[in-house]
Amino acid sequence: MSNSEFVYMTVIAAPPDRVWQGLTTAEFTRQYWHATRVRSDFTPGAKIEFLNPDDSVGVAGEIVTAERPQELSYTWRFLRNPDAADDPVSLVTFRLEAIRAGTRLTVIHGRLAEGSATATLVAFGWPHVSAGLKTLLETGNAVDFTAREEPSCAGEQAAAGA
Repeated sequence: MSNSEFVYMTVIAAPPDRVWQGLTTAEFTRQYWHATRVRSDFTPGAKIEFLNPDDSVGVAGEIVTAERPQELSYTWRFLRNPDAADDPVSLVTFRLEAIRAGTRLTVIHGRLAEGSATATLVAFGWPHVSAGLKTLLETGNAVDFTAREEPSCAGEQAAAGA
């Protein structure tokens, strides 16, 4: 089975420290990321979890890189979605680059098994998660663009625009 990579870039009118805070603080993530709260001490080797509103673990992984405010990477297991829970562990990396307008945020989700449920879901999800973070940091208004149901891995990928 070969691996694939998903890359998404956006510009956020906020400094890198603020974008980092948006990615690493539970008070922020619960507002734009499936109502999940991130939990980690953000040191290499530490656990990272995204807790659902009922405190179950939706995503689990391990911090690989935490270089505030330039780069954050961690392994990824999407436990919340039964179609993806048994997929191989993948790797998500956030690169934050200071630019005149704020921050260029690049999301790289690699080590994705081609055709896996995780690959389908992240291709749909990262643009929505990024849009929620961008909107929250730029306007102060929380919009969870991920609130609509995710595509099923069996056939709604085309309907979701992926």
